[in-house]
Amino acid sequence: MDILLINDDLFTASAITTNIEKFVRNIEAANSAEDALIKVRNNKFDLVLLNISSKAFDGCKLIQQLKSICPDIKIITITDQNSRDLELKVRKQGVIFYMIKPFNTKVLKDIADYISSSKEKLRMERLQKFHDEWVRL
Repeated sequence: MDILLINDDLFTASAITTNIEKFVRNIEAANSAEDALIKVRNNKFDLVLLNISSKAFDGCKLIQQLKSICPDIKIITITDQNSRDLELKVRKQGVIFYMIKPFNTKVLKDIADYISSSKEKLRMERLQKFHDEWVRL
C-alpha cells in the first residue's frame, strides 16, 4: 500500500510514519498543500492521511483539490479537534474516516488492510473478466 501523509507538523509526521511504515509498502510525506498536490499528480497513492487541522493550509480546501485530481482517492483525516461540525463537513467531501489524535495505530492498520484487500479483489475481478473475454475469442 502506498500512502501519502500530509502534515505540517514534522514531529507528528515522523511519529506517524514510524508507527505505520511497518505495515505499508511506501509512505511519502508532504508538509504543505502545494507539495501534496504535486505528489498526487505525479504518483498513485492508495490512501492519503491528512492533518485536517493544519495551521499551514486549509484542509477542507485541500480535500477538494485532491479529489479534483484523483476523484477515487481514499482520504483519512487526522485532527486534534473533536468537532462534530468538522467531521460532518469532511465526510460530505468523501473522507472515509475521521480520526482524532491520539489514535490507535491498529485501527489505521485495519483500514489500510481493508483498502488493500478491496483493491486486490477488484484487480482479480478485472483479471478474471479479461481472461473470460480472451477465452471466448
